[in-house]
Amino acid sequence: MARRCAMALFLLGAKAVSAWDHVSSGELKMVVEMGDPVLVAFIKPDGPASAALEQEWLSAAASGAKHKQQLLSVDCSASEVDCDIQENIEFPSIFVLQRDKPIAQYRGTKRAAAMLHFLSRRTRPVVTEGLDGDQLAGFKTADETVFVAYLDQSDRDSAAVFGEVAMRYRDEFSFGTVVDPEVAGSQGLEAPAVVCYKLVDGDTVTLKEVQGFDELDNWVKEASRPVISELTVLNWQRLLDRGWPMVYLFGSTEAQRQQLRKSLYKFARSYYDSLTSVMVDPNEFPDLMGRLGLEPSVFPAGAVHQLSKDRIYPYSKGWSFSSDALQRWALDVYQGRIKPWTPPGVTTTFEDLGPTRAAMRKVSMASIPGVKIKIAGHDEL
Repeated sequence: MARRCAMALFLLGAKAVSAWDHVSSGELKMVVEMGDPVLVAFIKPDGPASAALEQEWLSAAASGAKHKQQLLSVDCSASEVDCDIQENIEFPSIFVLQRDKPIAQYRGTKRAAAMLHFLSRRTRPVVTEGLDGDQLAGFKTADETVFVAYLDQSDRDSAAVFGEVAMRYRDEFSFGTVVDPEVAGSQGLEAPAVVCYKLVDGDTVTLKEVQGFDELDNWVKEASRPVISELTVLNWQRLLDRGWPMVYLFGSTEAQRQQLRKSLYKFARSYYDSLTSVMVDPNEFPDLMGRLGLEPSVFPAGAVHQLSKDRIYPYSKGWSFSSDALQRWALDVYQGRIKPWTPPGVTTTFEDLGPTRAAMRKVSMASIPGVKIKIAGHDEL
């Protein structure tokens, strides 16, 4: 047994720092049997989405190895490898595997930091309870979005509601509690209160009471929203449910998407309440650009979807992607100087400014099974 463990540790050291230095099915099983959680990418190297993942996976594997986080990859195109981990698996797919625990699928953005945060979340309880002052300082930055409930020790109702909401969003955010009134006082808070700490934007949002599940759930959905969100299968519907116009931004690589975030942060911050700005990895949503009237191979790219009237405005070709340029373009759209995109086969006139669907009608917008999009919200753009 000791020899098997030593071999597994050798595999982790040798494989985790090289993105596509794959393990076999037998090697993976050996590592999982050791008991620690392992983040595993099941890929087909020839596929474009798997190829796009490689650089970020390499970065995650190298960073994870420094903190003893285990990341492995499996080449599912190899004939001797069994990747039948779930029905209808798509490639690439990423899972946390741990002996005697249910398989947890990662459905977030394919950024190195985001993938590592997911693995870290799976090493902690759904709610990390009873944080003291020193623990709280570290917990605030343990994830990109952290919720901490400051509660009285005897307030079991609020703790139960917080725990239910935490269970719903455990795949995306980290949750903890503080029950020491002195620790709460050091933060300028009185129980009950919940604070959302957003590492990426440097923001905090505070809820000064804990009511029922629905109220807390709605608050968590809005408080967690970054200035520029990253589109995932987990957050798309709730972002649409805001009802405000959606600003979709596309970059072909993570580096290009990071540059877009930097360039357009001022714009997105200025219109945070009245627009929903999202960054999209086209490898994760391969059909979305075409559905927004964009050329799939031209980057960077962007479009606005005015949800209330189901009108789509692709960003003008040749315009720079800066906050000032995007703001000028949005003003032209708002004042009617730019006409909505007309999908092939749809008849419309410039007078009615595009095809309009009845409010609340459900339509299919992308190739995500089971996703239904409500057309609802406001006319403002």
